[in-house]
Amino acid sequence: EILGALMSMLIVWMVTGVLIYLACMRLLHPDYDIDAPVMLITSACAVLANILLSLVLHQTGHGHSHGAQAREHASASLEKPALSNASLRAAFVHAIGDLFQSISVLISALIIFFKPQYKIADPICTFVFSIFVLATTIMILRDILTVLMEGR
Repeated sequence: EILGALMSMLIVWMVTGVLIYLACMRLLHPDYDIDAPVMLITSACAVLANILLSLVLHQTGHGHSHGAQAREHASASLEKPALSNASLRAAFVHAIGDLFQSISVLISALIIFFKPQYKIADPICTFVFSIFVLATTIMILRDILTVLMEGR
């Protein structure tokens, strides 16, 4: 579970690093073209998909049993946070990171669609939202490393 969560966080950081690199290349070499309508449609679909995925991952599980012990378990599970499983939290944070990046692309696409001369919005939004993505992963990464160090 912990290693799966660690892999998810590493993938998020790796993808964010690639996006930052590509944004830097776009700033250094501004001779690129952007197909704003395709970018707009694709990013809108990605935002919707990531919202749905985030909602599914954030749902709490529902155990089904009867009796006094089940009532105690049910009341205890209501007090627990929805994402107590580290790999589930990592997957949720991964989906939130993807959502942030999709929102970044959507904002860039809207700006470029209406004002094509502002295509610099694409790398700028990538930088801004990459900071948000990395910030959302710090706490999960800290929890993962704490568990791994306890095992040590």
